[in-house]
Amino acid sequence: MQLNHVGIINKSEEQAVKFYQDFLGLKLTREIILPLELSEQLFSVSKEIKVLVVENEGIKIEVFISDFQPENPNFTHFAIMVDSLAELTEKAIRFDAEVIIGKHKDKTVYFLKDFSD
Repeated sequence: MQLNHVGIINKSEEQAVKFYQDFLGLKLTREIILPLELSEQLFSVSKEIKVLVVENEGIKIEVFISDFQPENPNFTHFAIMVDSLAELTEKAIRFDAEVIIGKHKDKTVYFLKDFSD
């Protein structure tokens, strides 16, 4: 079995492009309008939804542009590995991306929030 893609929500196309393309360096490869009928069948949402497909090096993410708010808590996330954590953290500061640091015993985990409000 192989993972094909991850689907996530972002409220703003502009914020999605800024985070996934400009910040993470993924390439915007397609823009799709999910038809109302398919949106209802798959997600029980009665409207067309714009989807941005960003990918690079075997990573493919479908960013659904929608004002839908998942119930709290929202555990939606994906994980990436980078060669230089310091370089990514410096870039996050330049882009005003929120860096969240979690520590447990001898392990440190870094989360980056995308630019969705």
